[in-house]
Amino acid sequence: MTKDIAAFKAAGSKAALDSLDKIKKDDLGTFITVCSDAKAADSAAGPLAGVPIAVSDNISTKGVETTCASHIVKGYVPPFSGKAVDDLEKAGAVIIGKTNMNEFGLLGAASAYGPIKNPRDKSKKGGPSASAAAVAAGEVPAAVCSDAGGLLRVSASFCGTAAFKPSYGAVSRFGLIYYTGSLDQIGVTATTVSDAVTVLDVISGNDNRDTTSLPEKMNYTGGKSLDGCKIGIPEEFLEDVSADVLKTFEEAVATFEKLGAKCMKFSLKTAKYMQSVHDIIAAGESSAMLAKFDGTRFGPRVEADNWHEMISKTRGLFGPVAQRRIMTGIHLLMAGQYNDYYMKSMQTRTLIIDEFESVFKEYDLLISPTAKTVAPDLGGACGGGCDLELSSYSAAIAGVDLAGLPAASVPCGFIGNLPAGLQIIGGYLKDADVVAAAEAFENATDFVKFPEAV
Repeated sequence: MTKDIAAFKAAGSKAALDSLDKIKKDDLGTFITVCSDAKAADSAAGPLAGVPIAVSDNISTKGVETTCASHIVKGYVPPFSGKAVDDLEKAGAVIIGKTNMNEFGLLGAASAYGPIKNPRDKSKKGGPSASAAAVAAGEVPAAVCSDAGGLLRVSASFCGTAAFKPSYGAVSRFGLIYYTGSLDQIGVTATTVSDAVTVLDVISGNDNRDTTSLPEKMNYTGGKSLDGCKIGIPEEFLEDVSADVLKTFEEAVATFEKLGAKCMKFSLKTAKYMQSVHDIIAAGESSAMLAKFDGTRFGPRVEADNWHEMISKTRGLFGPVAQRRIMTGIHLLMAGQYNDYYMKSMQTRTLIIDEFESVFKEYDLLISPTAKTVAPDLGGACGGGCDLELSSYSAAIAGVDLAGLPAASVPCGFIGNLPAGLQIIGGYLKDADVVAAAEAFENATDFVKFPEAV
């Protein structure tokens, strides 16, 4: 059962113990590592004092094993914490554990630690990140997670939680073990939008250890009112969306219009390229980012008679999807392929960014379904092809990542007991507008806590 930050704070010193007890009783596969001795400091102070917070297993935590849900990083205990973790602890939060996820956050790459079950229906997937499932189950009120390829937003859609990915650079990625440097950003999922913003405000800010970090701390309040707000709906973002999810989306559009917004469909010309461009860039970058896992620097090493054999056997610890993604990326970056694929994708990315900039001169916000379907069966392929080698969930997810835009996912309805998600997208650095729209929609509906998690 979902619980917000206020509910956990009300429990005082028992909050962390209650969280640990709930995690122990559940069989959802939400955590890879649980900090069983976690407790609030007696002198804990700050906006998150005593509140248990989960962190995805690809964000470094000092003294706590960080595996990226992969056998090849098993046993790695970072000697430092990522900035996001340091900020959480300074705000009084209790890091309760490391959540399960797709291996390295790669779409379709199974976790080495088993599947993530959906707390609303344990026969369904909880998404590529267990952060949302942990929140939906009431194990924690909020979780911090990488959001490459919609990892966090799609999981929130499947589990019925709120999630927010800020503008690229708003949150330092120091300590994040990412597989795609130009597409990944740390985000937050929580029971409500306001709780997500509370945590996001804690972890935002400049960091000179991250060259992509914005010079000024992002402001998430004081966004544009929905009265007279122009909201665009790219027609291409509705393609291949299931009929049930599309119905909930149309009802969400009607809610925005009741709140005073003007919603209009239009054609986003570069949308047809977004998924392919995203996947080619991600594959190329992952081959470079994951090259450091070779048995010579950190993580396990498979002993062999010579160096080449050792490297080969050690890299055999990658899961099959990760291995194929690396090989695909290497192929795309080869001299004979680089200009035709990777370079062409980077040029097309510029066109995508330019079109988004042009669109946001006419519209204040864009909206779309977060995922094309509700949560699929465990072991089955996700709608939109998330178990395919080179396929993101949708152009809407891919486009947001390519342009580094802020985006929120909020529940917008239920199909049976399974939630559907609404994605709200803002212009670059217009995070406050996205937050304002997400909160207005959330307050006008009753999808946050109904139906409750099983």
